[in-house]
Amino acid sequence: MDKGKFSIIIVPHDLKKTRTFRVPYALFYTIVGLVAAGLIVMMIFVATYGTILVKSREALIYKRQIEELTKRQEQMGELRRNLAQLRVMNLQVRRMLGLIVMPQDSVAMREAEKGTSELPQGLETEQASMLRALPTFWPVRGFITNRFRAAGGQGDSLFHGGVDIAVDRGAPVRAAASGYVTEAGWNDSYGYYVQIDHGYGIKTLYAHADMLVVIMGERVAQGQTIAYSGNTGKSTAPHLHFQVTQNNIPVDPLKYLLQ
Repeated sequence: MDKGKFSIIIVPHDLKKTRTFRVPYALFYTIVGLVAAGLIVMMIFVATYGTILVKSREALIYKRQIEELTKRQEQMGELRRNLAQLRVMNLQVRRMLGLIVMPQDSVAMREAEKGTSELPQGLETEQASMLRALPTFWPVRGFITNRFRAAGGQGDSLFHGGVDIAVDRGAPVRAAASGYVTEAGWNDSYGYYVQIDHGYGIKTLYAHADMLVVIMGERVAQGQTIAYSGNTGKSTAPHLHFQVTQNNIPVDPLKYLLQ
């Protein structure tokens, strides 16, 4: 027998001639080592792949949870915005109807209106149309030099049908609410002026302008520039005379303007 080898004898069941293979120990150990190494590598692969599958499943679950939480957060944000807009609608209608509005309500209204120019879907009602008719947007920003004074009687010299706001000449004058321009031209008292009909009996007037940029019959949006301030008509200094009428009766503009 060759040294360093061992024999493998194969005996068939059909009594045919047996087969003998002589295998060197070195080759045998090499094959056994390779098989063992392959098994170890396979076990490591299976274990690693299984861990990856578990991690992937966990990551997918976490992703779905995050998506669900994000969706719920967006829904809650939308609900908060809708509630804020409903509060604005309620307060503005109260103001329009002449009901008492507390200072803290005005603050809450301003905060709620920031970034919420559009009404939520499903709230396009008659109340929403009334809100759009309210002149809540300041036409200019400046010092009020003359406030509204209601008439005490016929020929009352103290009567002042609007507010005078001192501004530099050429400052943009913006529409306090959306509506249609019913008058735009010259008046000996008002100089260049614009009147806008907002519906529901509410109109606004902007006087002593230096130049007009709208014409009669034009549709304007809230905040749109309609003129540039000046010192025309019976005026001693550049300013804007801003007037609000309800059913053709002058009312205090500060009742509508958001502070």
